[in-house]
Amino acid sequence: MSLNLFFTGKHRIEQALLKKAAAGDPNASREVIGLLSLPAYSLAYRMLGNIEDAEDVVQEAFIRLWKSADSFSGKSKLFTYFYTIVSNLCLDQLKSSRKGVFEEFNELEHCPSEDVLLEFNGGITAEGIKKAMDALSAKQRMAILMWAYQDLTAEQVGLSMGMNKNSADQLLFRAKLKLKSELKKGDVNEIQ
Repeated sequence: MSLNLFFTGKHRIEQALLKKAAAGDPNASREVIGLLSLPAYSLAYRMLGNIEDAEDVVQEAFIRLWKSADSFSGKSKLFTYFYTIVSNLCLDQLKSSRKGVFEEFNELEHCPSEDVLLEFNGGITAEGIKKAMDALSAKQRMAILMWAYQDLTAEQVGLSMGMNKNSADQLLFRAKLKLKSELKKGDVNEIQ
């Protein structure tokens, strides 16, 4: 994927649509909300694990989006810009609700490289995946959710989380290793 340094027609359209929505145009508002709300809510819910908290985060994210409409330059996709707002709000909520638990990196920081493909013979339950995801740091969970459930590239994850592509690649790599390790633990625990 090549990085386009010039504004595309779509970005200009998104920029104009957001400005119309922020200015009070009900049709533009419905269109922006329709484009962004479901994936944002999905991310917030998976991050926070609570319907009410996810709804609050998405609502606050739209308020911030409207307030920052003039500063949206169209250099990135509106979706990426909004995801950055949502992901930062989720991280802030996790930090405040789990004081002392938020970690930037974990014990896998210095582990040797290995293949992180998830291969299991047994069935993995939804509960097992939830437990494994809960074992990830907030940043790792956010990156995995954006990558796996929203089909964002590492570069897009990095943009949404305020980091460069290399940092996002490393974060995703560590998250996959940790997830694999946690799923293997769960797999072994369920067999015994």
